[in-house]
Amino acid sequence: MIRRTLYFVIFFLIVSIVYLNFFGIKTDKFNNKIQSKIKESYPNISVRLNDVKIIFDIIKLNINLETKNPIIIAREQKINLNNISTIYKINSIFKREFAISNLIFDSNQNKIKKVIKLLRTYNDSPQLMIFDKIIKDGDIKINAKFNFDKNGKLKEDDYEIISEVNELSLKLFDQSEVQNLSFELYYTHNNINLSRLSSNYLDIDIISDNIFIKKQNENFHISGNLKSLEQNISKEILSILIKDNNFEKVIFSSDNNFKFNITKKLKVTELIVDTKINLKEAELKYKNKIIKKYLPSFNEKIKFFDHLINIRYENKLFLDGFGKFQAGDHKEDIKYNLDSKDNKINYKLFLDLNKAPIKIDLINFYKEKNIESKLKIDGQKIKNKNKIKEILLVTKNSNFSLEDFEFSNNFKILNFKKIELDYIDKNMQRNDLLIKNSSKNNFFISGNNFNLSKIIDDILFNDNSSKLFDNKNRNFKVKFKKNYIDETHYLLNLNGNFQIKNNEVHDMILDSYFPNNKTVVLTVKSKNKKKITTFYSDFAKPFVKKYKFIKGFENGKIDLYSIKENKISSSLLKIYDFRLKELPALTKLLTLASLQGIADILSGEGVGFDEFEMKFENKKKLMDINEIYAIGPAISILMEGYVQEDELISLRGTLVPATTINKFVGSIPILGDILVGKKTGEGVFGVSFKIKGPPKDLKTTVNPIKTLTPRFITRTLEKIKKKN
Repeated sequence: MIRRTLYFVIFFLIVSIVYLNFFGIKTDKFNNKIQSKIKESYPNISVRLNDVKIIFDIIKLNINLETKNPIIIAREQKINLNNISTIYKINSIFKREFAISNLIFDSNQNKIKKVIKLLRTYNDSPQLMIFDKIIKDGDIKINAKFNFDKNGKLKEDDYEIISEVNELSLKLFDQSEVQNLSFELYYTHNNINLSRLSSNYLDIDIISDNIFIKKQNENFHISGNLKSLEQNISKEILSILIKDNNFEKVIFSSDNNFKFNITKKLKVTELIVDTKINLKEAELKYKNKIIKKYLPSFNEKIKFFDHLINIRYENKLFLDGFGKFQAGDHKEDIKYNLDSKDNKINYKLFLDLNKAPIKIDLINFYKEKNIESKLKIDGQKIKNKNKIKEILLVTKNSNFSLEDFEFSNNFKILNFKKIELDYIDKNMQRNDLLIKNSSKNNFFISGNNFNLSKIIDDILFNDNSSKLFDNKNRNFKVKFKKNYIDETHYLLNLNGNFQIKNNEVHDMILDSYFPNNKTVVLTVKSKNKKKITTFYSDFAKPFVKKYKFIKGFENGKIDLYSIKENKISSSLLKIYDFRLKELPALTKLLTLASLQGIADILSGEGVGFDEFEMKFENKKKLMDINEIYAIGPAISILMEGYVQEDELISLRGTLVPATTINKFVGSIPILGDILVGKKTGEGVFGVSFKIKGPPKDLKTTVNPIKTLTPRFITRTLEKIKKKN
């Protein structure tokens, strides 16, 4: 009987041990013990446990405890868990050590702010305090395992946390917001791994494969990648990201790899960023008179298409990229690279300008569209100075090279080393020009063959002076072998010098001569805020041709005197001893005025004039003609009007044959007979006329006149008196 009882007891113990070892039992007997121990170690944390399932591990002499749906309470915040399990060391009871060796729990979805408060209860740090401040909402699910030492303290190097964060929203210190941030987190001692991250920042969708955070001493080392998906960025968002934003539209995606350290004082150090940007499309609104001046098709918008851009930051910024751009009607190729450090930016641009027309008015250059051309700009920006190391423009038959230019922020020239030009101009003439900085603020201009046509227009007729330089004084010496001034006429051995002060030409004197040895002299003097220009040539024809409404001009001398003050030029132009073989605008006038004899003369040697005098004012592109008076053996003309450059000519005046003038002068005592005439039609002195229209389509209207205006009579008498 005893033996049977002993067998039964042994069998019962074995079965119980096996059952407890594999299936365990549920009880609440240990709840108070566990709760009090946790409260003892962490006074600000309390735990509510349901029935605890007990499983004995006979081999290791441990008791495995597990409970479902417990609740952790910290600072009145409840955190719901799926389960908590732990290992209770049996031998710790006898050693009076903390018996719980670890704690494993799996939580439900909880508000992340509650979890932050729990962590701050255990170990309140500046980082947790910052997280608590910027986090506004979001859920977190945590699976964690903590190991404790014999005193019940958490082993700081022996734990792991796996969590899943969803719909996290942050409000950063700059008041920008991060929305819908979701990720998985794996956290061990001094290491955090974020994976499968997705978010929306400033309406930009962002994802990441991995972000690693590792604590090293008191610093944090962070590395990982972020990707932005291809999307259209709104103008409002661009205004936040870019200061003085003028982008109308941007569509792009990016892939960014980074690593950096964050110090105890939250300072970022050792930052390295590698970024690849796929810029699908961008549109920049950019008003710039300088671009429009040289690219006539520029429409104040620059568009970019299919750009691949690489950006690297490691102590300095490196950028390179290529793609298409459009600054007018057509797309062109562009490449660029840039590096920047400490307010110093070095950059290079390579642009194809095959389809775009290029215009440089100052030197009479125009490249038609669909002619191959390439532009290279190698530059540098240091604070308020822009330095162009090289500008190189190469077309089918022209080359432009500029070296070591310094510009201010408003693109005024501060200094330069050399300008070298070799090109075909609009008149199909070959030009070469070299401007060198021979010494400080002293420059030498030279060339074998250079067309001065446009420059003469600007100086003598249009007054479209450009403010190219800053206000520093500069000296220029000029020496050319040959200078064309129109399609057929040219000067030889042009020499002289001039100064530029306060961006104005001062003290210029240039002299040259034609192949027929007739001289040309140009002077400019500046005094008391006035600029006085004088111009004289023994050969007037090439310069008179500048006036579109005068044709068939022969012989003559020209003398110009001009005063410029307050951006307005007042000028007096005189031409002596010349002939006109054509007066296209006056042909109809001569016929209707029954002056066919003069018309016949035009078809021969031309109408001769003793003197031509023109008083006019220039303001920007408008020439206001106060008076034109010409007198000669055949006819005299008095005119006034205006010329709007390349747009409109408007003249009105009086034309009288010389026979009428002579008759009038010889018969002043009997004025009535002259004015009225003794026979019908005898008193017709000439015609009044109007000439108006675009330069290439002038219209003439005429009316016979019987009496001359006092102004015409006065001017004629003055001229006749001077001759006598």
